[in-house]
Amino acid sequence: MYAVIQTGGKQYKVQVGDIVQIEKLSGEVGTSVNFDQVLFASAPTGSDAASQIWVGKPLLSGASVQGELVGQGRGEKVLIIKMKRRKQYRRTKGHRQEQTQFLVTAIDNGAGQNAKLSDADKKTKLASFNTQLAPRGGVIAAKALKASKAEGVEVGTKAASKPSTKKAPAKKATTTSKKK
Repeated sequence: MYAVIQTGGKQYKVQVGDIVQIEKLSGEVGTSVNFDQVLFASAPTGSDAASQIWVGKPLLSGASVQGELVGQGRGEKVLIIKMKRRKQYRRTKGHRQEQTQFLVTAIDNGAGQNAKLSDADKKTKLASFNTQLAPRGGVIAAKALKASKAEGVEVGTKAASKPSTKKAPAKKATTTSKKK
């Protein structure tokens, strides 16, 4: 059984056991989520060619998709480049969208049929899952932490409290001469 859900202004086709990457949802990893904006549901019947479908106008009443959050972070960097030729104008900007990954655990079509992920399948999916999302601010914070440890400054203290080892510049000797 599969369904088409709507979240974050986009539509996603999901099946039980899929790990789907969507726009950021609030919540910690391991939290269960419920999507009630289901646009379409389909369940296979006995033969491969035929399947039973339910289409919402615009949403299916009573239909829902349950899942569990398995990853939070930032996606791939997108570069925005602006350029005007022969005008010496070039600007480069980067953006990393916050995203959430969730495991689809159950689908209910609202007409009494549902599909559910077994606990054994869930454990094998989560054991083999490795998120590609980067934590927010992780790289910059790690570099700053390494630099401060190398200098011998504790994290959270000001660098100005460290005694300075620089010498003051020597004063230049001035000569005075009078013209006669």
